[in-house]
Amino acid sequence: MTDLSNTQGIAPRIIGTGYSIPSKVRTNDDPIFDWLKNNQPEGKDLFKGFDVRHVLSDDEKLIDIMKPAAQMALASAGIEPDDIDIIIGDGSISNYRTPNTISELHQALGLCSDAWPLPLLNSFSQFNAAVMISDAMIKAGSARHVLIALGDNWTRFVEYTTPQAISAGDGAAACVVGPMKSQADWQYVDSFTIADTSYYGSMYMASDFIQGEADTANQEFTHPFFHITSKGIEGFKKFGVKKAPEAVKTLMERNGVAPRDVCLIGHQASSVLTDHWTQIINPGFCINTLKKFANLVQSSVPFNLAWATRNESAFTQNYVVTLCLGPDMHANAMLLRRNS
Repeated sequence: MTDLSNTQGIAPRIIGTGYSIPSKVRTNDDPIFDWLKNNQPEGKDLFKGFDVRHVLSDDEKLIDIMKPAAQMALASAGIEPDDIDIIIGDGSISNYRTPNTISELHQALGLCSDAWPLPLLNSFSQFNAAVMISDAMIKAGSARHVLIALGDNWTRFVEYTTPQAISAGDGAAACVVGPMKSQADWQYVDSFTIADTSYYGSMYMASDFIQGEADTANQEFTHPFFHITSKGIEGFKKFGVKKAPEAVKTLMERNGVAPRDVCLIGHQASSVLTDHWTQIINPGFCINTLKKFANLVQSSVPFNLAWATRNESAFTQNYVVTLCLGPDMHANAMLLRRNS
């Protein structure tokens, strides 16, 4: 555990990143998608742009990808597990409703007993929220190093007769926020949110009731899976496609940042979203791994940041805007800056 007696006033940065994917691959010709190929469920036209998905094998668990992602982030930051003061994030879908997989990751990494495992369950924008919280905690002197960790196993929690199922991939990402090590480290600048919670309940993760009376002990349910109702499809089009990029435009305008100077990293549920966002925002560069990794849900944004840092030579912009989209519905845009 870090000595926090002299940490106030530190300028926090993202000083290390990491990512992990399972080795098993599922392509568009996998038999699991046969029903969707031969039928036309409502909303099918909204989920496009996928070639490959990495999928957990039957003997793998969420922790099996979250741990190496976190270890990569720690190594990238040049720190040890004992240096972490708090771990923030979400394993989705966790083994239990509570406690979250974040506690399992705390144990697997051997973090200190006084390092708080803090689950963050704010519907796909966990990364943006965790960076903001980490920045505030470090500036307040409540922590020196914060580990942010996210993991998704949604290939097990979609129903393969629903159009959104074709988008799901498994993966994990992590980053360390702490005192600046290099001018190239990412610094939190600002964020802006648009919310329209009239759509609450139109997209959700839940089990379906199968049989039995609701007030008896004979209830039977399906496994939890992600639902999108007709109103959710409307929200996808009106809010997700059209309204969400306004959060980015407002954020850039109020910080005096030109689109050409920005790299956009967005939630990648479908090319229907990402293509429109890129057209409207017109960023100087865009990181999109939809074809390679599909929809990693809450992990998509930090995964792409970590992946591009190692694999994308054209990723040279001094500004990044991360756009996260939640099913309640909300859009949060976060501005990061380096070389300052």
